[in-house]
Amino acid sequence: MKKKCMLQIMLVLSLIMYIGISPLHYVSAQETTAPSWVTSVDYVALGDSLAEGMDHQGKIGDGYTDYLANKLSEVGLLSSFTKQFAVSGYTTVDVLNDIKQNVAKETAEGKTVRMQEAIKEAEIITITAGANDVLSHVEVDALKRTLKFNETAIQKEIEQVGRNLSEIISVIHSINPKAQVYVMGYYNPFPHLSKDIQPLLSQLLDGLNKAISMTAQMPNVFFVETADAIAKDYKNYLPNPANIHLSPAGYEVTAKLFWDKVVETFPIVPVDGITIQPISKNALMLSWIPVSHDGTTVTYDVYRDDVKVTSLPMVTLSYTFSDLNANQTYSFCVKAVDEHGNESDPYLSISYQIAEDTPLFTDINGHWAEAYIKQAIENGIFNGYTDGTFKPDNNLTRAQAASVIVRALQLKNRSTEDNAFLDISGYAPATQADIMAAYSNGLVRGQNGYFKPTNNVTRAQLALIAWRVLEQGVDTKDFSSSLKHPFTDLGNFDNETIYAISALADLGIITKDEATFRPNDAATRADTAAIISLLIDYLQQ
Repeated sequence: MKKKCMLQIMLVLSLIMYIGISPLHYVSAQETTAPSWVTSVDYVALGDSLAEGMDHQGKIGDGYTDYLANKLSEVGLLSSFTKQFAVSGYTTVDVLNDIKQNVAKETAEGKTVRMQEAIKEAEIITITAGANDVLSHVEVDALKRTLKFNETAIQKEIEQVGRNLSEIISVIHSINPKAQVYVMGYYNPFPHLSKDIQPLLSQLLDGLNKAISMTAQMPNVFFVETADAIAKDYKNYLPNPANIHLSPAGYEVTAKLFWDKVVETFPIVPVDGITIQPISKNALMLSWIPVSHDGTTVTYDVYRDDVKVTSLPMVTLSYTFSDLNANQTYSFCVKAVDEHGNESDPYLSISYQIAEDTPLFTDINGHWAEAYIKQAIENGIFNGYTDGTFKPDNNLTRAQAASVIVRALQLKNRSTEDNAFLDISGYAPATQADIMAAYSNGLVRGQNGYFKPTNNVTRAQLALIAWRVLEQGVDTKDFSSSLKHPFTDLGNFDNETIYAISALADLGIITKDEATFRPNDAATRADTAAIISLLIDYLQQ
């Protein structure tokens, strides 16, 4: 029975090899289960038989483009891949003409795609073209292992290859200026020929690759050198002396060279995916963007200097380190792990050195709320901006104010309703949860089922929220009906708002330095930091 099964397997594999279909299967980005921060890309391969995937036996299968697509998919980077526009025997002239004529090809799914449409959608484009231009001037006798060519004609052709490739890339960028283009340098296709010929072959190869590499001087263009890697083990990578195409092993090596260049040059993870905000001389806050994932549960594993510090739930996107030393460089990273144990690859990482006497923010020195802002930051109530500022005079929306209050008081949602308001469903789940926590604790009420999250929170509304917090822990009988109203501009407000502002002023949570309160003005980040800090101080007495 075992022998029969083994024979069936061998038969299937032999059939696969015979018809030129590789057993390699690359998984699309949609099937990837590992959490990921990467930005998915559309990959288009252009060029000749190396791009199409002709092997050393003359069969079309998986070339370097397929292996590269597979690697892009493994890390969740691949959205789509097409090599329909790569054709065996193509020259640079053929590639250029196809782009200009906007040729149509049919995908494996039976969908017709035009070349310019594919280029327009692509983030990554690879090009392998130029060898066939030059080989048209070469005569090879595989049996005698000899080679004949017209050196002058080849030199002119090499120069034309450089011009054609530059025009190809110019046309590509006129269609899609943001596409990253990776151009392949060629290897020696005749390493089995006489040693006497090899120096001249090397000279011609260097000339061709130099012409190709000149395109890397153009924006978003990168040259991928392959000659040395293939030459190191040409008997394995070019096993058929009568065929200039690579073996699967050779294509894998070439794909790795492309992948290394992509990792080096392509913004796989958003540049602002992980940020650091200094809090004090020995503390900082690490923040990161949410991961994308297919599962239902994700945790963030936070590391410092390769040591795991904590695991956090998916709704938490920051962590504060408070035991750091000044003038010491630390490395931090965040890895996302889903419910099945699949770990993000790549992960987010950043290094940072806390310098001596570095100001907390560049725009709060001497500000009237400087002390309150520092206190709010240290308590994790507020974050600064990545440019090193706090922007104390910026306004807060009602949604932002709800999140700040809930975070400051560590309030939980007491409601059994999924959503009490009709206009907050477009917000992140964490923000919706904060608004519902503020609502269920009686701090905000909304109007006719609407919260109006994008409206600026006013100074009067902020005071009312603060007073509702106090009402739950303070005996309001301590404030008699004869409570003085210290401000002259509260006449048009309801009794609860007037009482709230007056009581907070009496407690010192609102200052009475001026005769007016400006209740209709938008509350600033500085106003909010001051009121919340003073409110927490009062509650802790």
